[in-house]
Amino acid sequence: MENKINIEDIMAQIKREIKEKGLTSDMLSFEDVPYKKPVQAAAETGTSLSAANEALDYMNAHHYVQPYKPIPGNPVKVFFKKVIRKLVKFYVEPVVFEQNSFNAATVNVLNVMKNNAESRPDDNTGELLSRLETLELAQKELRSRIDSLERENSALREALGKQETE
Repeated sequence: MENKINIEDIMAQIKREIKEKGLTSDMLSFEDVPYKKPVQAAAETGTSLSAANEALDYMNAHHYVQPYKPIPGNPVKVFFKKVIRKLVKFYVEPVVFEQNSFNAATVNVLNVMKNNAESRPDDNTGELLSRLETLELAQKELRSRIDSLERENSALREALGKQETE
């Protein structure tokens, strides 16, 4: 069983992907390379309810922030990093705990809002649609009245301009 790997094809594919993504050689680190995050804030219009549910599930699972992450690397560097970590512990931990409290409260409020929205009967949808239709009709009527008043205003201004010239 002989597997032939064509490195030229692989490199051509990688170069094509780099070109499609718009990456350049001045992007030196992974932090500089643009990428789509797995969960993004849904600020766009027309965002689906399932996307909001996914985001809320993600928030429920990840609202707690660890104050310290494992330190990999050279044992000497790890030692100094641990010393520095102990020196700034008094400053870092309270901030992280406050952030965790805020995150938990936010997720709790969002869960309550979601449950409230789900448990609410949709009986008033028809009423809201009829009110919306009434408001849209009133808005159209007001627009037509504004247009006619603007035309009347311009006609009166022209008549006034003619009287002033006489």
